[in-house]
Amino acid sequence: MNGDAKKSDSIIAPKIGPILVSGSRDKTIKFFDINAGCCLFTLIGHDNWVRGLRFHPAGKYLLSVADDKTLRVWAIAQKRCAKTLDAHKHFVSSLDFHPSLPYVVTSSVDMTIKVWECR
Repeated sequence: MNGDAKKSDSIIAPKIGPILVSGSRDKTIKFFDINAGCCLFTLIGHDNWVRGLRFHPAGKYLLSVADDKTLRVWAIAQKRCAKTLDAHKHFVSSLDFHPSLPYVVTSSVDMTIKVWECR
């Protein structure tokens, strides 16, 4: 695929469509069309390595964490960052949604885990 996915450290696929999303060392998040083999668009906003990605269960938002210590909420349709949270004191290494409650959990190399309420 075109778009330098080789530097990706986090790759996810939404539940619908032939799409892959990658988070990279180059600080970007790229949306790829699997069938066409090309990059559809790139989200720019993190100041360091993107470590983790998760789609909101409703599919309208993408969440990302990075070595810039932030958790970002991306409005996919608008292709922009809707919210940035200073999440941890050190690199944020992972995130996930609680399966039945409106919470996101993040972890960091600062040895903390934080729970965030989704609103």
